[in-house]
Amino acid sequence: MANEKQLSNPNPTSNPLDETDVKILELLQKNARIPNTELADAVNLTPAPCLRRVKRLEQDGYILGYHAALAPDKLEGGLLVLVMVTLDRQTKAGYEHFAQQMRQHPQVLECHLLLGDRDFLLKVRVKDLQTYQQFYLRELTNLEGIRNINSMIVVDAVFERPLEVGHL
Repeated sequence: MANEKQLSNPNPTSNPLDETDVKILELLQKNARIPNTELADAVNLTPAPCLRRVKRLEQDGYILGYHAALAPDKLEGGLLVLVMVTLDRQTKAGYEHFAQQMRQHPQVLECHLLLGDRDFLLKVRVKDLQTYQQFYLRELTNLEGIRNINSMIVVDAVFERPLEVGHL
């Protein structure tokens, strides 16, 4: 174990990742429903120590959750819009107010605070262009403190990839 590759850890009070931890994360990322017995076999552990490692990775914040990937087009979410928003004033209170407003809209899947000439990037998923137009006109343009809104309709998701352990 002393010669195993170790990665930095977001939680300095816990142990760094070793190669077995990395392999567990990679396998869970490919198939979060893998039975613990299969996971244990794949990393050359018995089930109990493997399960302890998984629990430790969860507690240390490496594993944020287990999710099902849904098909947006089958759930009336066929249109993806990336929205760049610039506020009138760049203040902490303004940022917090805008973020709180966006949390109230389930069609806003992500809201990112940016550095640069734009303040926020929103990932908005809706049924169609008419539904986005309603959201844009009724919600976004009615918020106080917005200087500019730039909507970009995604034509095709060329690729999406998960975060790869150890490749950053």
